[in-house]
Formats: sequence, C-alpha cells, structure tokens
Amino acid sequence: MTAVILVSWATLAFADAEPTPGPLPDPSARLLEGDDASEYWTLFVELESGHRIGQRFLLTNAGPGKHTAVAVGHLIEPGRAPYRYENGRRRARWTLSEDRLFLDIAASHLDLHRPTGQLLITKDDIEIRLSFEFSKSDLSTSVPRHRLPDGFAIDILAVAAPTTGSIHAPWMEAPIETTGRTWMAHTWSEQAEASVIDRRIDLYAADDQNVFYGLQLRSGESYRNHFYLGRDASGRIIESPINDKQVWLESSLPLNAQRSSSYPLPAAFDLGGQRPRRITLVGEWLRFDPLDVIPNPFRWFIRRVTRPQEVWADAEFDVTLWSASETPSHPPSDANESRNQEQSSSNSEPRTNRQTERETEKGSAASSVTGVASITFMNPVDRR
Repeated sequence: MTAVILVSWATLAFADAEPTPGPLPDPSARLLEGDDASEYWTLFVELESGHRIGQRFLLTNAGPGKHTAVAVGHLIEPGRAPYRYENGRRRARWTLSEDRLFLDIAASHLDLHRPTGQLLITKDDIEIRLSFEFSKSDLSTSVPRHRLPDGFAIDILAVAAPTTGSIHAPWMEAPIETTGRTWMAHTWSEQAEASVIDRRIDLYAADDQNVFYGLQLRSGESYRNHFYLGRDASGRIIESPINDKQVWLESSLPLNAQRSSSYPLPAAFDLGGQRPRRITLVGEWLRFDPLDVIPNPFRWFIRRVTRPQEVWADAEFDVTLWSASETPSHPPSDANESRNQEQSSSNSEPRTNRQTERETEKGSAASSVTGVASITFMNPVDRR
C-alpha cells in the first residue's frame, strides 16, 4: 500500500533531549530454547539504482526440532512485480559461526560483524552482494524494555547505513553496481509473537540530510507503544523521550475500502504533540503471507496460533526542517481549525503571510522525505 506519511520532523528533532550514548546492541543470534521462541533480522535496503530489497532471516522453534532457519527476500524493481527468493533449513543443515554473527542458510548469508556487515544471496537465479557500514558511527540502539511487551526485545542495528555492492536478477544481462542505504532491526521473543502483539509497523525514511526509523506496536486495545530514532540535518541524533506518553490515535477506513476484514488497515494516525502530525495510509505495492515460505510441518504448527500477513508501502514524509539553533514556534491558534488544509497548503494553495513569516523567522525550509512503511499483521487465531 502506498502510505503518505505527514510528520513534523521539527517536533521529533527538537522536542527531545539529546540521547545519552549507550553500549551498542549485540546483533548476534540468541538461539532461544523455548518451544515457542523465535528471533529474526529484518533488513530494508534502498538503492540508488531504484531497486529495493526487503529481507528477513528467521530462526524459530515452532514445530518439530529447534532453531529452524528461514531466509526470504523480495527484490523490487520499478515497473516489475516483486521477485521473491527464499531458503529454509533445519538446524543440522544450516551454519552459524562460533561467535553467532554469520548465518549461512543454503544460498542466503547474513554477516553481522562490525564494522562492515554483508547481505549475500547466491542462488542460481539471483545474486545480491551488498556491504553496509555497520560501524559505531551509525545509529544503533536497543528499544527500551518499558516500550515493549514482557519477553519481547528489539534492537535497532542500522538506520540508513551507507551501502555498496551489486545485484543480478534473472532479467538482467549483467550485474548492476549500485549504492544505497540499509536499515536493520533484530527482534526476539521467548513466546509466540502472535501471543504478544497483533500488529507491528516499521517506518524507514531518508534524504540527503535526514534519516529516520520508527516503530509502532499494538495488541488489541490493551497495549500500544512506539519508538523512533534518527538524525536531523545538523547531525543531531533524535530519539523518543524516555517518558513519552503519547499514543498514536487511529482512524479507520470506510468499510467498503477494507482490503480484508482480517487485516483492517488504519486510514491515519494522529501522533499528537504541539504541532499537528499525521500518518495517512492510502495504497500498497507488496502483500504476502510470510508463512508461505516455511515448509510443512513447521507451517502447520505456526498456523495454529497465527494467520499473519505482511504489507510493504511507499511513504512520503512531508516535513519542516529547522536549523539546529532554533526551536519551532507553536502553530497559530487557528491551525487546529483545519489540520489537513494546513498540511497540504504547500502543494495546493499559496502560503499565507502568517505562515511565511513564522517559517522565515525560524529559518525553516519545507521538504519532502520519501520512505517506506512495513506493516505486519499477526492476526492471532485466539483473538479472531
């Protein structure tokens, strides 16, 4: 689905205190022992060639045996249907390095060693050879445990890390050398993920000066929380405040616009705060069942508790970038009379003198940052 995401970058950047640097999260495999435990590394790669890659490496104890490994990815080229590639092996047939930082699942390989990580896909029909700067200078942190359900952990390992390498798809006559950015998160849970959350949204965005990662989790009406991490145009790191009490309020799509009653899409999120901020979802470009790539009987065991679906979306962040020395002013008192009208005014109507003066005196510049939203519906069977 195409997602138009309207966010005040200024609010994210300057309403929060500078985060205190902490130890880098450990990206290595946990190899959890619980019967329902699992962990996975999710990568999103955006390349200057116009290609995108969504990639996941999963280790799961669901079904017979432990630490079954699955790697599944999609290569997206504009104008073509997403191209899926996959590998899956039981524990005895895939390799993990002694330090647990290199996963070798048949023709799918993930190297988590710092300072430079690698994504290598070496199948007969497709080759992807990418290296990303996985160093201390890149954004990396653990999502605070109080933002997550019990027994659930997420480490943000890379946010728009500089990436170089090549891709060679079946329709290409030769490999394409390219550069780009990589986002990566490592998630693990001691219990079945569907018993912990109903839906997860990951947001990725970047331009020449700003990079951003956002996360929102939801479990029915009893639990909602979010986290974000990024860097603004001045080089300042932005991070969710420790005591952030805001809730992303949702509005629903009209009933006749629902793609599936099992996977109801929110029409928009209102992020709250002093300046209006909204996320609006309006379409899609990839939708699939992540269990399709898992062989039986493992898939049968997992489907007893969840009917997941994953959606990938384009995103457009309409933002206001402020100089680092300034703090954005409060919106005028009449701004709330028409929130949507104010957000779209730069595209459809001339700015009022009042708006122009306010932005000029603060040294701001309107900008549009493109990105991607990934929405995972867990659809737990016991809550259907």
